[in-house]
Amino acid sequence: MTRFCEVSHREWIAAPLAAVRAQFADLQHHIRSNVHPKLRLELLPRESRCTRFVQEVRLLGVRQRDVFERRMHDDGSFVDTSIEGFNKGGTVAFGFAREVREGRDGTAVDITVRLPLPPLVGALLHGPLRAQVRREVRAAAAEDKYDLEVRGYPSHAPA
Repeated sequence: MTRFCEVSHREWIAAPLAAVRAQFADLQHHIRSNVHPKLRLELLPRESRCTRFVQEVRLLGVRQRDVFERRMHDDGSFVDTSIEGFNKGGTVAFGFAREVREGRDGTAVDITVRLPLPPLVGALLHGPLRAQVRREVRAAAAEDKYDLEVRGYPSHAPA
């Protein structure tokens, strides 16, 4: 039985639901605008109804490369599943909901990362991995928030 490290984060963004959902789903924009400087993303040729991409990141000092498959759901949420690589079987899920805070209209984004743990050392790595994944998810959510609220997706993106 595979054990997993799971981290969830909620980020509120002062932007309309449709814009937030579109920005999070727009991998071309993320690559072109370098929204996440710590991640290397590469789109792969599209197959059927899903998007595939390569993601490289460093966690616990180890460079991790995965091929992800993105599945969009009817409610606008989506799940990226690692189908090949270091974190095969792991997922990153994104959910979106309109939310008003302090009289301001915006969008709540729920992000859940679920990574498989190596069988023999999983228990030893769980705490440090969870702490780093939490930091990285918060940082990435803040980068998306900045992209939407400050740079103004999509208007700042080059044609």
